[in-house]
Amino acid sequence: MHGAESRGLAQGRGSMAAFEEGTALETALRESLAALINVAAEKVLLTTSTTEGCNIVINGLELGPDDEVVTTDGEHPGLLLPLVASGAKIKNARVTGMPASEALEAITAEVTPATRLIALSHVLWLNGHVLPLADIKRVTNLPLLVDGAQSVGAIPVDASVADWYTVSGQKWLCGPETTGALYVADHESLKPRMRSYFALARTDATRLAVVHLGHPLVAGLRAAVADLPEWGFRRAAELVARCREALLSAGFEVRTEAGHGTLVSFRAPGEPVEVMKAAYERGVVIRYLPDGWLRASVGWWNDESDIERLVEALAS
Repeated sequence: MHGAESRGLAQGRGSMAAFEEGTALETALRESLAALINVAAEKVLLTTSTTEGCNIVINGLELGPDDEVVTTDGEHPGLLLPLVASGAKIKNARVTGMPASEALEAITAEVTPATRLIALSHVLWLNGHVLPLADIKRVTNLPLLVDGAQSVGAIPVDASVADWYTVSGQKWLCGPETTGALYVADHESLKPRMRSYFALARTDATRLAVVHLGHPLVAGLRAAVADLPEWGFRRAAELVARCREALLSAGFEVRTEAGHGTLVSFRAPGEPVEVMKAAYERGVVIRYLPDGWLRASVGWWNDESDIERLVEALAS
């Protein structure tokens, strides 16, 4: 990022050389993100967030009051609010209070002949459960939009099972703020209501892009993706299992089932906001959730001592 900023200051950002360098950076980033989520690079465009990606898809589908969208009761506003704004009828499958094994049945039971879209998260932000995307697509054979905010960089992802899959750059990829991406299986399937220069200059999925990311942001996210170690997913899975077991052993209620994402949702005595603040004072960052639970995020960069500090902070 610093190198891109320095070159921009020294050489200017309006030259042909700067334009060509920026285009090459964007291409390289799209290629690395595509490889990470197992899709073709020409089907990936850069965005500022998963929320922007969801809006691009939902607006481009031109949904209306006669259309139904099946989602879940565990969605983040970044997906849910674009759905609300579309005017479509939203059907919420109850999954957050159910065993993870029942999610497929709960979601597919909401499908009717009026369903035009299934839109949901790969990993639910409230409890860390991984939804069975391939099975949902197989059973329903309906267009599938996936919010990948809590999956890309945290667990292995094959975005090709979906029609659209959003990527967050600043979360599990540890990239700069306001970076992300969107996988589009068929860009001709969308009729964008917002257009930019890309709509004239590009003929692949990038024609849907609305916002141009600055070169330093692109360089920063590219470096972050390159920094993801080959053993990262395996290490994260080991640590989240240890975290879950440590919380259970310490007597805390844990609603996240074993073998899912890298989020652990739990309860501790006291008001969630105050518990979160007290933990922060002890150098431990957790989050309180709108439904009254707490959540710990466990990445490959953590270690066993972090889990010990979490339990100690909650027990104090």
